Amino acid sequence: MKIICTPLTVEAMCLLDMDECPNSLLESISLNQEEYEILLESGALEAINNSLGKIIDNYEDEAISTAEELDKTLALLEQRLTPENASVIQKLIHLNALAIKNRTGLFFFF
Repeated sequence: MKIICTPLTVEAMCLLDMDECPNSLLESISLNQEEYEILLESGALEAINNSLGKIIDNYEDEAISTAEELDKTLALLEQRLTPENASVIQKLIHLNALAIKNRTGLFFFF
């Protein structure tokens, strides 16, 4: 299971860094294999990795946590949005927008 989450507060982001954040302070999505494949086929992860120098991949944990990175990620996700991948990409766009609003981050646990 692939998990992508956004802490709801700055304090929650610090707790997540120490692996002590309660689920009530996170908004998250869990991707099954089919959803993960849709995400891969969209090219969004590859674009984020290339643009931001990240390594969002199998067996990797990664964070996008600066305002600049979150803005770039949101733009990349919106560019990759199609009717075929909307069910997955819309969820990521929501989490990304929430991270921007709360000044937190987007965390990938793959």
